[in-house]
Amino acid sequence: MITAIVKARVIEEKMGDIRRVAAILQYEYAPDEPGCLQYESYIDGEQFVTIERWLDQAHLNQHLAAEHVKEYVPQLRACVVGGIFDVLFIDSEGCRHVTI
Repeated sequence: MITAIVKARVIEEKMGDIRRVAAILQYEYAPDEPGCLQYESYIDGEQFVTIERWLDQAHLNQHLAAEHVKEYVPQLRACVVGGIFDVLFIDSEGCRHVTI
């Protein structure tokens, strides 16, 4: 299993936009994605956080290549400072942090 914790600081004027896009991904796509065990987004103050759990790397890769990810992730990027997400990946081999 792979857990991804995605964090970013929301641009204040984009709060409504990020909530809308995050809800689309969480409620319209994640429930039907193969290998998706959890996909939840939260906003706490100006922090945007998504917690994802995937069965394995192959399913996470399939998700990242999906058309809806290609469509909606740029919309999320437009809502966060610098268009940057900090991601912590946790799996059986340990943890690794990336900025994307």
